Amino acid sequence: RTIKLKLELSDESKETLRQTMVLSNRIFNEIARYGFDNHTCSKVSVHHATYYGIREQHPELPCSILQGIRDVACEALKGLELKTLPRSKPFSAIRYNKRVHKINLIKQNVSLSSVKGRVTATFSIPEYYKQYLEWEFKTSTLRYNKQQNVFYLHVVIHKPSPEPVGDKVLGIDRGIVNIAVTSNNHFFNSKPIKNVRAKYAFLRAKLQSKGTKSAKKLLRKISGKEQRFVSGVNHCISKGIVAMPFDIFAIEDLTSIRVQSRTKGTDFTRKLNNWAFYELDQFLRYKAEAMGKS
Repeated sequence: RTIKLKLELSDESKETLRQTMVLSNRIFNEIARYGFDNHTCSKVSVHHATYYGIREQHPELPCSILQGIRDVACEALKGLELKTLPRSKPFSAIRYNKRVHKINLIKQNVSLSSVKGRVTATFSIPEYYKQYLEWEFKTSTLRYNKQQNVFYLHVVIHKPSPEPVGDKVLGIDRGIVNIAVTSNNHFFNSKPIKNVRAKYAFLRAKLQSKGTKSAKKLLRKISGKEQRFVSGVNHCISKGIVAMPFDIFAIEDLTSIRVQSRTKGTDFTRKLNNWAFYELDQFLRYKAEAMGKS
């Protein structure tokens, strides 16, 4: 699981973390440029070529943060198959591993390495997150909201899932009219959901046709609202499905449908792509796994 924590920091600590992020992302771009130019995403090769020079140039940056930046840069190069140069903006998120920060979910505080030593922050644990207090901590990602001047820590935690038992299978079909239909004849869709999807489609088309700066800004805002709505519905649907008395969930493969959509026109394709089916798939998988199902 990943839990999102809002950090409470002094103004001085915020400035320190901003400096750390800017420097980290500048170094990310340098390392990524070396890997791209030399056509390598090997962490060992990139480390020997870049580590000592960067350490000499920026001794204020903790070596563990630098090693984390190298790992992220190599992973980005590998993900793009060395065909495109990955680039980070000054305030892009940065990864913190166990060596560069210490977090205590029970005491609700965290210590983060920075260019000026350790920075201490506190946070509040929402009621829903309290079920994760005893889980094993893995790693974190520090994100900065420039508009709100707020830092968030996305903490990855882990707990072994129970072993799957039972062999009762439930088939799940996904589609345009109904987001999900189960083999026990349960339909997951309703008129309110269709109305909201139609509203966002209409607003999106209207703003895209205008093309003004304010229209694009509003389009981004609406896009965020739509994504949150879709995620909320997917959470409810996946939670309802995994709560059913079945042990194995067989999900329809949409690959063949997407191939057929090429011959059915743009309207059909738009409707098919207008829902986050992959997200629904992921939600189903992790919720089922947490309950000892598959």
